Parts: sequence; C-alpha cells; structure tokens
Amino acid sequence: MRCRVVVCCLLFFLAGLSLADEETQGELYYRALKAEEAGDITRALALFDSAVTAGGPYTAELQEIIDDYNEALFSNSWEFHSSGRLGYVGLLYKSRGISGSEFGSEIATAATASLEYDSWNWSHSFDLSVSGGWFVDKDDLRSLDTSAWESSLGVGYGLVGKSLALDVGANFNVSEVDDWVPEFYAMFEFQPVHLGTHKLGISLWGYENLDGPLYAAAYVSWRRYVKYGWKASVFAGARFEADSISTPYWLKWFGPSFNPSLSYRFKTEISIDAKANLFYGYVVDGPDNKYEKVEKLSGSWAVTLSWKPCVFGVYAGAEQFYRLFFAIPKKYKYFTEPKRTFFTEFKAGVSWEI
Repeated sequence: MRCRVVVCCLLFFLAGLSLADEETQGELYYRALKAEEAGDITRALALFDSAVTAGGPYTAELQEIIDDYNEALFSNSWEFHSSGRLGYVGLLYKSRGISGSEFGSEIATAATASLEYDSWNWSHSFDLSVSGGWFVDKDDLRSLDTSAWESSLGVGYGLVGKSLALDVGANFNVSEVDDWVPEFYAMFEFQPVHLGTHKLGISLWGYENLDGPLYAAAYVSWRRYVKYGWKASVFAGARFEADSISTPYWLKWFGPSFNPSLSYRFKTEISIDAKANLFYGYVVDGPDNKYEKVEKLSGSWAVTLSWKPCVFGVYAGAEQFYRLFFAIPKKYKYFTEPKRTFFTEFKAGVSWEI
C-alpha cells in the first residue's frame, strides 16, 4: 500500500513537471514570429505547427498563416520584371600631366528584363540587359579618346536563398572603334550568421575582360537590411588585379580592399545612398624588377538621391573615380599612365521598375 502511494505521488510530480515545461499557444506563436522576423522560415513553420497542436484561441489564424506559407513555398511560380533608366551624364577629367580639366557629356540608357522563378526557399532569376551611351559632347575629352557611342548586351543568372547568393553573367560590349569585347563576372556570398536584421558571412568576387583588366577578391561581409530606415553593408578583404600600363606590358597587384555602403530610405520612397570602393595595391609581377616598389591607391565614391513613388522615379547624384601611383621609376619607358587621375560623373535622369 505504502509503495503504491509513493508511485502515484511520483507520477503526479512528473506530470506536473511536464505541464510546467509545456509552452502555451501564445508563447509558441511569439517565438514563431521572432523566427520569421530573423528570416528562419523553416523554424518559423515548425513553431507555427507546434502552436496549432498546442491548441488555443489563435488556432484558426495560425492555420491560415501555415496555409499561406505552403501555397507560396510549394507552388512554383514564374514572374516577369523589367527596370531601366535614362539619364544625362556630365563628365569631368583631371590628371597630372594635363593643364586644366577636360569636359564632356553623355546620354546614357539601360534596360533589364528579368524572369524570376521561386521554388521552396530558393529564388532564381534570368536576366537580359541592354545599355548604351551616346557622347553628345566629347571634343574636349582628348586624353580619354572617347568613342562617339558605345553599347552592351548582357545576360545573367542569379540564385538567392536564406544564407546564400550567387550572381554570374557576361556582357558583350561594342563601340564606335571596338568590335565585340566580352567580359565575365561572378559573385558568391555565404552568410551563415543571422542576428535580427544583421547578416555576417564571406563573399567572393571575380571579373575578367578578355581584352583588358581582370580582378578577383575575397571578403568578410556584414549587411543590415530593412525596408525603411538605415541600410548598410561592409566588405573587407584582399583583392588581386591585373591591368595594362603600356601595351603590351601589364602589372599585377595584390592588397587590401574595403567596400562600405550606407543608405536611408524614407516611407515617402525618397532614398539617399552613399558607397565607396577602395583598393591599395602592391606590385607582385611586372615587366622587370624595377616595379617591385610601385604601389597604387584606386577607388571610387558616390552619392545618389532618388525618389520613386510609383513605377517611375527620378534620380540625381555624383560619382568620382580616383587613382594614384607611388614610387614609379623615373623616366621609365614602359609607364605611360598618369601618376594621378580624377574622373567625375554627374548624373540625373528618370528610372522605372515594373
């Protein structure tokens, strides 16, 4: 009899512990929303299911959320999007070796058509783009030997998942003075760490122009994404470059690279965007050993103000490209690039997105 009483008390005690540890439907609902906010859709769905199983006043609402997710995740869908811009670009060039500045202007346009396919947690996009520029005022741009017109046809593929992004493609460029010149690019980003609106990871970039320069870079990355308010990203790492200093002589560079960006988007759909790309390179290979001490600083920085209240929008901004060489051997016959150059673009135009 005494043994039976002890066993019953033990069973009641264990049942009490189980009930104490069991989460209510409201608590599970809250945890599911937090997982959804963090972008962990798989965990969010599991918690929504557990909340339905637990029972409570939110069962009908929870089941509706689960049904919506299942419809979106399990029904493969195709979507078509297009975007583009048409604008005026003012050009300003300044380098060491020329007196004063050189001016020019260009009418630039670009259009992209994208076919997107969503399946489970993955989004695929297939892009076709066309861009072109017509230099309406180039007579004063003597140092750049600018063509009267240039155009480009591009194709690309993008893959985006919860923690992974891939972008590969090619552009085929043609101008008044050049035949088709192909270039290829690739970007891979893996972000396994998600902390609310923050994502941490690694990123690999690559680019090659079959008739010109190439580069490859590896970065650690941080991103903060929100629809409205502050959005930012930082990529810090190392970069390899190869470019021509005087045909057919090339220099190969290696060094640190830093690419930050910052933007703010108002609920009125006005956005302010700023970005920079900085690279400090050391020569790792050149025409001879006199180049071992040559270094360069290259980069760009840009600010853009845009407003897109509907399908159409307007934008205005400026971007400057800068390059400076150090320790160039005096009177070295191979080196024909200016030691210091500034190239600035002032842009304004209209954009659209459908």
